[in-house]
Amino acid sequence: MVQVNDDFFNSPGQVGISPAALAEAREFAAAVGALNHGAQIVSIGWALSLIQRDPGQPEQQLGPCLMLGAYRRDQVPKEFIDVIDGLELAFQIPDNAWPAGAQRIVDVDKTKPFGFGLR
Repeated sequence: MVQVNDDFFNSPGQVGISPAALAEAREFAAAVGALNHGAQIVSIGWALSLIQRDPGQPEQQLGPCLMLGAYRRDQVPKEFIDVIDGLELAFQIPDNAWPAGAQRIVDVDKTKPFGFGLR
């Protein structure tokens, strides 16, 4: 039995994505088999805290950030799958993560751990 819940997914249309970020998400989708209704759904979600552990190095606290990942298709409720320019995406970004006055768009930001930022 597959357990499915909303896991704080955003409804389609609540979050936008820049063309540059969409291109990167599409590249990731190709790598994980998430194109053309594949078995995976690309997700962009908010992590409250992230710690990086490199071999032989002390832990590094990266703080809150966006993360790029994928879910099995059966783990994302259909009503939370957004289709943007043909790519299926699931967003998990809480309202309190957005900066004041934000456009609610995910964009490329190479200064961030996974290369995505909020604007």
